[in-house]
Amino acid sequence: MSNKKEAGAAPAAISDHTTPITGGKFFYGWVIAFASSLGIAFSVSVYLPTTTGLLVGPLHRDFGWTAPQIFLALTFATTSTILAAPFVGNLIDRYGARLVVAVSFLIEALLIASMRYMNHDIRWFYARYAAFALFSTGTTAIGFSALISRWFNKRRGLALGIALGGLGVGGVFWSLLTQFLFDRFGWRDTFVYLGAIIALLVLPILMATLRNSPQSMGLEVDGEPSSGLTRTKEVGGVMLREAMRDGQYWLMLITFLLIACATYGVILNLVPLLQKQGASAQYAAAAQASIWSVLVLGRVVTGWLMDRYFAPRVALCFLIPPIVGIAMLAVGVNGPSAFAAAMLVGLAAGAEVDVMAYLAGRYFGLRHFGAIYATFFSIYAIGTSAGPVFTAWLVARNGDYQSAMWCLVGALCVASAMLFRFRPFHRPSSH
Repeated sequence: MSNKKEAGAAPAAISDHTTPITGGKFFYGWVIAFASSLGIAFSVSVYLPTTTGLLVGPLHRDFGWTAPQIFLALTFATTSTILAAPFVGNLIDRYGARLVVAVSFLIEALLIASMRYMNHDIRWFYARYAAFALFSTGTTAIGFSALISRWFNKRRGLALGIALGGLGVGGVFWSLLTQFLFDRFGWRDTFVYLGAIIALLVLPILMATLRNSPQSMGLEVDGEPSSGLTRTKEVGGVMLREAMRDGQYWLMLITFLLIACATYGVILNLVPLLQKQGASAQYAAAAQASIWSVLVLGRVVTGWLMDRYFAPRVALCFLIPPIVGIAMLAVGVNGPSAFAAAMLVGLAAGAEVDVMAYLAGRYFGLRHFGAIYATFFSIYAIGTSAGPVFTAWLVARNGDYQSAMWCLVGALCVASAMLFRFRPFHRPSSH
């Protein structure tokens, strides 16, 4: 009920207080997009997949835990995300993303710092991963995608691409800095430093820049006066239960589950894969960072293209390079070729996040975007943990990475075929 009042009152509020910014002036929405990129870079959705692989060596050395045991922690995070994400989505729809983001980042910083005090009881390791998902899911793309979708319509794809390019920026940061600090201060003290960076630097910047909607600043969507017709229809949207009766909803769930399983199955196993081939820890970490570095380009270009072309076809084009990259890893490439393979995988890494956010808004509207997108994000979380665990299990069973990599290639091929079945939607003119 409150959402309906807000949507209906927005045009009057704008006309009473301000004159909307026109296309010739700078639009504050771009500040929101870049601030969201910073937030996503330091979110748990980047922290967990990038640091877990780096922990395999230190935790095996200190506690004797195996790679499958360590990666199993992601399953606890996934299970908790399934429980937390719909609740977080509803909180965002009700109270706005800014408050939810702030509380979630503060808790994330404290949990990261607490990693210093881990002991031989692996149950506390699993408990921390569960707590990350339960209490810090608000740091993920759920909140930031909701912000972007409310600030942008015509240029939503590019704005989402910029924001979700933070996945790549954060991946490079966590991969390189974490390994650097591990080597110099040990893994325990490293987590204190990382928690302090989030609490004392990232969180204050986000709170100074983020705003829940353009109307809260007397602005209009896209920085231009709108007719209200398309926007009103999108804000109206559908309820979650209505979306779940739509076959398109389930097609999206399965497609992006496969993509997440395959891409993160490679990303989280890349460090132990290369070390098994004789690479040093620093070299393996740099190869992992190469995935995240190219992800930035992939997300921005994907977003720009989605504003101009049918989004599922854009996603399809970006699945072809990672299929090639994973196949290269399957045949045992190393050295510069391994870097090239990792970068090809990086073009698809995170694709399920921005394409899902874009399609959720286009297919189901924005009124209950938080709740609907949260269910897609839960599936994404399942993929990011199930893929690595399944891959590690196959490796332990067969003694090599070859069969596991070919299974991931197959998953991406199936996902590619499913993208052809996505139905058309209304795409606003970019002019």
